[in-house]
Order: sequence, then C-alpha cells, then structure tokens
Amino acid sequence: MRVWDIHPGYLSRQNLLGQHAEIHALYSIITGAKKGYSNHPETLRWQGCPGGLNRIHDLTVLEMLLRDFNHKSPCGPAHLPVPPPGQARPDCYVDPPAGQIEILRQKNRETGRMGRIPVPKSGYEYWAHHKYSVMARGYSHYKEIQSYLQPMKNCSLQEAGELIEMIATIMEKPVTEPALSNTVDHLWGYFKREASGPEKEIYLTRQPKNFPALVRYFYRLAVKYNRIYLLHSTIFADFVEPV
Repeated sequence: MRVWDIHPGYLSRQNLLGQHAEIHALYSIITGAKKGYSNHPETLRWQGCPGGLNRIHDLTVLEMLLRDFNHKSPCGPAHLPVPPPGQARPDCYVDPPAGQIEILRQKNRETGRMGRIPVPKSGYEYWAHHKYSVMARGYSHYKEIQSYLQPMKNCSLQEAGELIEMIATIMEKPVTEPALSNTVDHLWGYFKREASGPEKEIYLTRQPKNFPALVRYFYRLAVKYNRIYLLHSTIFADFVEPV
C-alpha cells in the first residue's frame, strides 16, 4: 500500500491506476468505512489528512484524464474543503520523496514502464518539471527557487531533499489569477511561431476564467508540435482548486 508523495505524472499507467485504487481504499479506512490495514504506516500517516488525501486523489484523476482514462469514482464528498497550506500533507513519510523517486526508478527498470514525466536524475531536472506549476503560484516563488538552485545546479537527487520540500510547500499554495496569466504567456512562447491562425486566436482572446482550460489546451499543442520539454511539465495535471 502506497500513496506517492511525488507528482502522479511520474507514475506509469499501471502505477497511476494502482495509486487511484489505493487512495480509495485508504479513504475508506480512515473515514471508518473499512478496518483492514488500519495499522499500516501509510494509513496511520494519513489519518488526520482526509482533505489532503482527497486532493491527491483529484490530482491523480487530472493525470488520468490527461492520459485518456475514464473516471467515475469521486473520493470524498464534493464539499470537503481544500486543506490550508501546511495541512494538505501528512507530517511524515514512509519513504522521503527522493527515496520514492529511486524506488520508482527501480520499478521502471524492472517493468520497462515509464510515466508521462521521466524520473528525474538530479535536483535541477526535478525543478524543470515543476517550474511552471511554481510560477502559477507566484513569480516570487519561481525566483526564490531559481536563486536557491543557482549555486547548486549540478546537485544530485540525493542532495535535493530541501529543494523537493521547498517545491512541495509551494505546490500547496493556491494558484492565483495574475500568476497563472503570466504562466500562460510563458507557455504560449513554445507555440507562437508555428501556431495556426485559429490557435493564435484562442490565445489572444483568452479570458481569466478560462485559464485552466487554456493550460489543458496547451498540452494538446505541446503534443502536436512535439514540445518534449513542455510535455514533461507538472502544470498540465496540477491545480484542482478554483483560480
């Protein structure tokens, strides 16, 4: 039993489906519907975070939908409030995120399967995958990580524990409309030279309330124009809260 503390984009299709099933099982246990595995370390660390578990479920579903899975099984009540920053995650890990990445890397070697996002080999690669998600929560956060990484661009994943925690903390913060608008402009830069007239029109007529849909549209453009770097971004299966 495991709920990964890394973005579901790193999971293979099989691991993604497995995580979805595990989340439902865990949610049933911690809300009292089932008693099996009640003393499992994964169950114990999520006992006080049903809202956080529901949020991870919704992020997992976003990644499933991005990969053309169907989904018809909500986790918790639709009215379950989004937990405030600092309360969306348990205060401990079964394995730290850097260790989970190595576990996943070994699983991928054994099975020959990969996720949408390749397992990072360094802290800088991990940052590259999350940079637009961080930007969508505030350009100041983006600059903070950039400055932090400047003297340690070649840090190994094992040395990146603090970086991973910094990013995880920022990812709990809400996406804001001004920050998302800035992020949309950055993403558009990958397509503006080759985009067709209708594609440019969709971008030029963008409305703030449609920014999340526009980000998902950019994923289709990234596939169409083979923007590999962008395809490996967490931004496309990121925010479940209203902007």
